[in-house]
Amino acid sequence: MTEPLAQTAGQDVGRVFDAVLRSIEGLSAQVVDLVGRAAARGERAGHEDLAPLRLEILGVLGAHAPLVTGTGFVAAPGLLADAPLWLEWWQAGDGGVPEPLIVDLDPAGHGFYDYTSRPWFTVPQRTRGPNVHGPYVDYHGTDQYILTMSTPVLDGPGFLGITGADLYLRRVEKAVLPLLPPGAILVNSQGRVVISRSARHVTGALLRRLDVDAVDRAGAPVEVDGGGTLARCGELGLYLLTP
Repeated sequence: MTEPLAQTAGQDVGRVFDAVLRSIEGLSAQVVDLVGRAAARGERAGHEDLAPLRLEILGVLGAHAPLVTGTGFVAAPGLLADAPLWLEWWQAGDGGVPEPLIVDLDPAGHGFYDYTSRPWFTVPQRTRGPNVHGPYVDYHGTDQYILTMSTPVLDGPGFLGITGADLYLRRVEKAVLPLLPPGAILVNSQGRVVISRSARHVTGALLRRLDVDAVDRAGAPVEVDGGGTLARCGELGLYLLTP
């Protein structure tokens, strides 16, 4: 496939994810505002200060249904005065009725969910940029194969946490597969296959020698060793490899 055609296909795929990214970035802006309001009162924000965020979260969940199965804010440790760890995260429940995600955030608890070690949290914290993690099985939520998109919530140099969205892999495939040229594969920044239209590569496989950084350095699609063209898909760190 020629570079212009690869770039066009990459842009088409990127638009699917960038629409969700814009929405979770909107959540980030509101978190900064709510935490800032508490600071203006001379206080540290508590979890109830995040209550106005819930309506926005439900709006994102509804706007991107059925692609997005969960979305919200995950606080940096110690951000809130009354909760060392906190998730303001809602999921599309049975019948499409939103429900909060309830997990054990007590470090002494038997089922403690230490989200601070999860890649969807640590990568945006380290890079200060958006990230997509997966596909992986969501054992703490849906028990389905999902992708998690996340972006850092930044107040100047301060890291307040992340906002993110969970996407069912099967629904991502339904939305993206028609946009992929025959033989193409969609990979994340680690070279892991997210979606494939190639008989040679299955979802979840890792392409260790794929230099996705070359695309970012070039700012354009690049030819890869062994044949094919690699193009970036939007802003999230996804790449399309076409034959």
